[in-house]
Amino acid sequence: MAESKKYYYMRLQEGYFDSDEQILLESMPDGYLYSNILLKLYLKSLKRNGLLMFNERIPYNAQMIATITRHQIGTVEKAMEIFQQLGIVEVLDSGAIYMMDVQNYVGKTSTEADRIRAYRAKVEEEKNKAQPLPESTCTNKQDSLYICTPEKEKEKKKEKEKKKEKEKKTIMPVSDETDCVDSPKKQKNKELYSEIVSYLNKKAGTKYRPSTPKTQALIRARESEGFSLDDFKIVIDKKCAEWIGDERMEQYLRPETLFGTKFEAYLNAKPSKRQTDTGITHGDQNDLDDLF
Repeated sequence: MAESKKYYYMRLQEGYFDSDEQILLESMPDGYLYSNILLKLYLKSLKRNGLLMFNERIPYNAQMIATITRHQIGTVEKAMEIFQQLGIVEVLDSGAIYMMDVQNYVGKTSTEADRIRAYRAKVEEEKNKAQPLPESTCTNKQDSLYICTPEKEKEKKKEKEKKKEKEKKTIMPVSDETDCVDSPKKQKNKELYSEIVSYLNKKAGTKYRPSTPKTQALIRARESEGFSLDDFKIVIDKKCAEWIGDERMEQYLRPETLFGTKFEAYLNAKPSKRQTDTGITHGDQNDLDDLF
């Protein structure tokens, strides 16, 4: 694996410009220029640990230093002379230049090290920022994923209302006996169921129960249409008179048939006349046509 690219930098202490060397330099004519040249030479030598060389074989000369520092060659030559006098640089016979104090300021890093350091710093920052999450009020996983908005609440409410309306329109077998406490209305309904079914059993010789949910639903449906207890008795009387003794019709003397959607027709039907040759009344034949 290739070595990560390295980055070099200078670490200057707070009192860098308060050192004796810097004070002396800046006190001289063009001293600020000398200080600027010195910093640039320090930075240029970081990669080689303080050795100032153009490459492995060629050292920097005054002209080259003037070019890279963007200063006049005369200023550079004077600065280099002063640097040697102060012991800041040392020029070897080969022409190589050593920045003597650079080790006090040098630092280096790599892209990989930077990446790891940045990552760890980010993790630590996230740890410090992390706050305990409030306990979920959801009772199951689906609740925890469901975001309840006002719009969704309205939609759910509308759906429930539509469902209730649909259930009201559809006759469903619901018994009043499922409630623990009877309201006056329900108690009255129970009495009505009992009286109507008892009257039917007495007239037709049947044993239907007033507690049957479907029977109760049919009676409530007719009552909601405005029919009274007497109307139920009239229908029972008429159909018992017409159908009792007829094997084909007696089976229909039941709440499902008598109290169904043809209740009003049965209530308003005129007494039928018997046919002597068939043994079936005209009313019976009409009723069969209506039933099937």
